[in-house]
Amino acid sequence: MIACLYGRAFAPFVEPAIRGMVMAAAATGGSIRPLTIEMAIDEGGLRSQVRRLYILPFDPPASLDRSASASTLVRELFPRTELVTSFAVQDLCWDKIATQERLRDRGVPVPDTVMSSQPSDVYEFVREHEFAVIKDRYACAGQGHIVVWLENGQLVGDHGSHQYQIELTADGERRLVAECLRYPAPFYVQRLVSDRGPHGNTPPQVLRAYVVDGQIAFWTERYRDRYARPADWIVNVARGAKYRFVQSVSEEVKKIALRSAEVIGARIAAVDLIRTASGGPYVLEVDTDSHQMIIDRSFKYIPEYRDFFNVDRYIAEALLAEPDAPTRSLISR
Repeated sequence: MIACLYGRAFAPFVEPAIRGMVMAAAATGGSIRPLTIEMAIDEGGLRSQVRRLYILPFDPPASLDRSASASTLVRELFPRTELVTSFAVQDLCWDKIATQERLRDRGVPVPDTVMSSQPSDVYEFVREHEFAVIKDRYACAGQGHIVVWLENGQLVGDHGSHQYQIELTADGERRLVAECLRYPAPFYVQRLVSDRGPHGNTPPQVLRAYVVDGQIAFWTERYRDRYARPADWIVNVARGAKYRFVQSVSEEVKKIALRSAEVIGARIAAVDLIRTASGGPYVLEVDTDSHQMIIDRSFKYIPEYRDFFNVDRYIAEALLAEPDAPTRSLISR
């Protein structure tokens, strides 16, 4: 049995993707079974039938020892089951600092970045680049990102909902006190990538490659109709941006996207890249479906969507393929 494991609490977010995989498998004569973590715990006989497991978001049930990790729980429940995406890869994609370090160390181009526990390093970095983005270490979909700059020597940030001063602290909890956000170390800060010209900053192009088993299935681009405030430069669908499909990209961009998935070790990946007329491409992050997050699939609802762009179909084909049998050839665009 090939199964998709997820938690009941996450059903509204993950079941549409699972349905897409189940339907795609059935269309080729295969079978993929949805399986909640709660059902897996209760039914030992069912667990023993699972030979390959694709993991989507779940939390260990509250009835269990909360100190047990998700990886420990899955290994106890499925000791001989093949994991399509290892927990090492899942955790690497979730940890954005670790992802950036891996990419940088393997020669993948990333935006200028500082990772430090010293506030002075952040101030120096922002002075050099004028605008930067403070990012959460553990996050996705642009959540927790803050565009920052200096005003009269004070660090100022725009989160999208409002703007405030930022006080960088050595430790403690992140919290808003009046109009000041106290932000504890460690600090993960990237240059805000854009083209600067006589008429101001020009938005970059933000691309996403959908990679399945070392091949690019298709590309999307995220964009905004207008840029009214600093936080708008975080071009993410969860923060109001839109999708459109891209039919072709350069060979350089293709190679960097595939190299990124390779060095992270992700069989299924969404690789985000950014480029401008004067610089790039740079890799922003690499995401994968995991127990912490799910790759955004909201592009399925735009009018241009066609079956060719059905990432769940490509994933289903990868899940059904035997190790010695290559998956159906994807068109690398």
